[in-house]
Amino acid sequence: MKLIDEHGLSVALIDPEELAARPWLSTDRHVDVVRMLRPPADRVGELRAAGFVVKPEMLTWLAELGPDEDDFLARLKPDPRRDIQRAQRRSAVLREEVQDRVDADTLDRFLALYEERVSLMQYGVPYAKRHREAVLHGPQKYFGVFAFEDEELVGGCLVAECPDVSAIRVRFSAVTEHWRRYASLSRTLYFTAMRTARLKGLRYATLGDEPNLYGHLTSIGLFEFKTAMGFRAVPSQDFGDPTGCDEADLVLNFTALNDPGLILGYPPDAPVGDRRLRGYFLTEDFSRAEKFRPDFLEGVEPRSPSR
Repeated sequence: MKLIDEHGLSVALIDPEELAARPWLSTDRHVDVVRMLRPPADRVGELRAAGFVVKPEMLTWLAELGPDEDDFLARLKPDPRRDIQRAQRRSAVLREEVQDRVDADTLDRFLALYEERVSLMQYGVPYAKRHREAVLHGPQKYFGVFAFEDEELVGGCLVAECPDVSAIRVRFSAVTEHWRRYASLSRTLYFTAMRTARLKGLRYATLGDEPNLYGHLTSIGLFEFKTAMGFRAVPSQDFGDPTGCDEADLVLNFTALNDPGLILGYPPDAPVGDRRLRGYFLTEDFSRAEKFRPDFLEGVEPRSPSR
């Protein structure tokens, strides 16, 4: 068993041959999550019996663009559809700019805003800065959607084109606090990116890949937001992620997580290879989580700490 720190989360990594011995029960060190990477198919039953959730390591948020924006909006529930239309109305006073090739000055202004917003997160990591040269010089092509209030950049998103899977991938986004609260500007930026993707003849949009443990680096609010936008979560390895894989998690306590936390795992009776997802809520009060029931999940259930 190897203990690692993942941005404040103490994770014990175990190998398949260690499972029967349960070494996490005898350690005197603090452990939040016990994890087995790439669990062998013949150990899945034993893992589930021990309380582990077998799950994709990463999730991709995916939506089919459809023929036009009206068709996409018609698929949404009434409240989310009204939220998007209100966001578009309120942000109409801004100047919006789509850069098919992102220029260095605008990119640097966006990265400054992005780092400012990430610095306010408890475990935020400013990943976008590492991609500056890739955005400017490839080899993967990016475009940008930016919003300006007079000359101030108040929001933007960087979008990678993935023609091999006929998709765009919204990689990074940031908006100022005012425009987040007043107009939920991210919604408008994403819909402009999707409109651009349709013009390019692409079929899908994704809102990036996320670690499959909400309540740690990502919040349950982000899950709600992307669901309301008409996107569904799928295992990342099922949509263009060559490094995506499965893992098995046993959550021992919730001290490093926000309540409720959430894992999207395979149903406990699902045969190996079944890609359906179920919601496992990490909470002391399941009534707080019952409203999170998007159509793409095969049910939801609570999970209490395993220690």
